Amino acid sequence: MGQLLQGWELNSVVTLQSASPWGVQDFTNDFSGTNQVNELDTFGQPWNFVGNPADFKAGRAVPIPCWAGSGASAITGCTIASGAVTANNPFGAPSACINAVGNNMGELNTLDSVGCYVSANGESVLIPPALGTIGDARRNMFPDLGFMDWDLSVVKETKIKERLTAQFRAEFFNVLNHANFSDPNGPANAGFNDPSTGQTGNFGCGCNTPDQAAPNPVLGTGGSRSIQLGLKLIW
Repeated sequence: MGQLLQGWELNSVVTLQSASPWGVQDFTNDFSGTNQVNELDTFGQPWNFVGNPADFKAGRAVPIPCWAGSGASAITGCTIASGAVTANNPFGAPSACINAVGNNMGELNTLDSVGCYVSANGESVLIPPALGTIGDARRNMFPDLGFMDWDLSVVKETKIKERLTAQFRAEFFNVLNHANFSDPNGPANAGFNDPSTGQTGNFGCGCNTPDQAAPNPVLGTGGSRSIQLGLKLIW
């Protein structure tokens, strides 16, 4: 009975992290005309943003909705349908995008050609800048979903002889099986933060768990629940 009650050990690690930032990097459209869009050290070209950055919080395995323009650079896979064509909106773009552009004819032309992104609440938009200009979206201005993880281990040591002990370990990584997703930037910039790719390219999506996005998956870095059992003899 004494052996059953003795030798227990409980270890626990709880990780709670607030949202990390991510930002827009267009590696396709050379809006500024500087020919720096594909340089190895470039940040990529930003778009214009109007609204609350929190409205563009990274989607949990869901990209940000977009409306596609009609030009050769139109973003793809968009789920926002064109609306009514009017004198103030000659190509049926979402009203939030039209309001953000205002009377800027340069932005109106790129909006028609490329398209735009609208937050789920319809209050914030990401629109392409006019040709010859640089977008005003700040670097890493949007939040991701944060990170929450609980790892747990249970250890039981049973003495067999004076100099021989058996140790049994049960280790649980992400014991609650909580889904964590990497931000759209992704490690080593291997993520979904290029607005030129549209919803087809999963723009604004936290589509990978951190361990898979790394890409060096190890236990305890955001994957699904993993259980590891071990038996060790100590002498």
